[in-house]
Amino acid sequence: MEEISKEKKANKEFRRLVSERKPGLLFISETKVVDSKCSRWKEILGYEGCFFVNCQGKSGGLCLLWRQPFTVSIKSYTVGHIDCIVVENEKVWRFTGFYGNPDTNQRKFSWELLRRLHRNQELNALPWLVGGDFNEICQECEKVGGRSRARAQMVAFCDVLEECELRDIMCGGDFFTWVGKRSQTEIIFEKLDRFVCTEEWRQLYPVARATSLEFYGSDHRPLEIIIGPVHSRHGQLPYQRKKRLI
Repeated sequence: MEEISKEKKANKEFRRLVSERKPGLLFISETKVVDSKCSRWKEILGYEGCFFVNCQGKSGGLCLLWRQPFTVSIKSYTVGHIDCIVVENEKVWRFTGFYGNPDTNQRKFSWELLRRLHRNQELNALPWLVGGDFNEICQECEKVGGRSRARAQMVAFCDVLEECELRDIMCGGDFFTWVGKRSQTEIIFEKLDRFVCTEEWRQLYPVARATSLEFYGSDHRPLEIIIGPVHSRHGQLPYQRKKRLI
């Protein structure tokens, strides 16, 4: 009963957050639900378009929602990504919602997926924004607590970002986007979620800035990127990660 109560509270906070921020494009990873529930989010949250990837068992699941002034054309998807072309007024660019494999031994396949997306000849000429939970850090300072991250893991992540010509978008708010417990006394903080983009995307939206928001019941902070003037709520592109939404 306690878990159900926590889940309902988290769902309420999530809906409040979306209602307040009014994002034009919303990416949710690790939904842990199937299409019958994801399809309800479009109406509940007030979106015009919706695309989802079902969870596998009790893990995974992705969902992308959008509304004006954004129109979206889905190009490809797997359990680890949703790739699309976005049109916003007269601007055309590419967005990939990304979810890195939580299994360290399988993460190399996530990096290979990112490389394949980069090599897509149809899309690689477009300005490119990638956002999501990569389940990896770039350097030691992006983790506090727990065992030290293996250097090879961090190097592999940095290498794929370099190969794909993707650079971090500086993020305001709390530096660490994930918090977890390994014991009753040990708490771990990591920067697992981020936005990265090509130089072409940065030139398209030179004032774009990202912010990590407050926890709302998930162990990850939502990330929001505002691509236009502060007063323009329609110029928001947040990435929201939530374990479950009902």
